[in-house]
Amino acid sequence: MAEQKSFYRERVNSNNNENNMFFDIRSLFSWGAEDVEFETGSSGQSARVSKLGTSYLLNGKKYDTYSLKCWLSLTPESTFFGTSIGIIYVSVGDMFITKNSSNIESVDFNGLGGYTNNPLNVGAMVDDSSNVSRPVSGLLYINQDNALPGLGVEYNGMYIIAADAANLEGDVYIDIEFIVDAGAEVEFTIS
Repeated sequence: MAEQKSFYRERVNSNNNENNMFFDIRSLFSWGAEDVEFETGSSGQSARVSKLGTSYLLNGKKYDTYSLKCWLSLTPESTFFGTSIGIIYVSVGDMFITKNSSNIESVDFNGLGGYTNNPLNVGAMVDDSSNVSRPVSGLLYINQDNALPGLGVEYNGMYIIAADAANLEGDVYIDIEFIVDAGAEVEFTIS
């Protein structure tokens, strides 16, 4: 136990509480706070695409990494949502999703209480006007479509698809990382 206390004492800063315990992990790793601006779309979603500092070398070819983050509500309740997030333009090569940490949050006030948070997939918890979470038995996923009418394959339409026999609603939090050819121009247009 004494060793743990000395570990914390060595890293004393303004984010320590009275017991010298961290409550802000960003300080532990020297992460700085950053102001991130999001655009607002016609469906009320907030989204942005940004380049990350990571590059990959795969079979002698270099790729840059980008992030798509978006918040949107699947409301009012319905049996189908085909909600557009926006279009990601990639000037050269393809866009490959390498990480998907997206989830849906639903209200469960009249069930066990609080909120449920699940990855986007069949079986994820959704709610309706009853405010009781239940598993979706239909579709719930992110769609990447590069066959948009009138546009070339360099335009990747990003959508949330949700469908079920019963009405559903919930808040979707999209957190995707994708790679593109190093040096390719990447632009995001929110819908």
